Amino acid sequence: MAKGGKLTLAEIIGKGGAPMWGIVVLSFVGLFLIVYYLLSIRSGALYPKAFLRQAEDAAAAGDAEALRVICSENESAAARIIGAAAEHVVGDASASYAAIHDAVEDEGARQAGILWQRIQYLMDVAIVAPMVGLFGTVLGMMTAFGGIDDTVSIIDKTRALTGGVGQAMYTTAGGLVVGITAMVVHSIFRGWVHRHIGRLELACSRVIRRFVSQG
Repeated sequence: MAKGGKLTLAEIIGKGGAPMWGIVVLSFVGLFLIVYYLLSIRSGALYPKAFLRQAEDAAAAGDAEALRVICSENESAAARIIGAAAEHVVGDASASYAAIHDAVEDEGARQAGILWQRIQYLMDVAIVAPMVGLFGTVLGMMTAFGGIDDTVSIIDKTRALTGGVGQAMYTTAGGLVVGITAMVVHSIFRGWVHRHIGRLELACSRVIRRFVSQG
């Protein structure tokens, strides 16, 4: 125990029992997801400027094959959306604007769905963590009330009560801290995804319009 009677983080985790370790794992999962989102849900990953410049040049030249190759060499969401249009035109040179638009809409909806599903995992952490904390609370209360048995000595009763109540409180607090934090961060990323989807649609539409105008 730390000076002043305060428990260290390691002691709190130890007193929380197995459910607390589950909460610790969930906290690391949440941290990993946050870092992953910061790296993957950004303009440089979703609609790179260098790619868009190359795609606009190919679209301005009306070269569907070059546009298709450029998109196939890039892994961004914008490349997949624009590539869907290029593939459609290469497969059918007489494709109408409506057909191209439908192909872009379908792929755009799929890419948007991937982004929304990606951040949903953080909300799953926000939901599961308090539930694990509640499970620890139940186990702690069972331990505490189990120590009230008349056959148990007064010293053991005290230990069982303090240990059980301590586990209940620590796991409850731990689950809430992880859950609330994950929920708040999820709401931030939700707005972030919404903003990036709008910018992604704008960037892809600009390339497609330029290509169609050359048709």
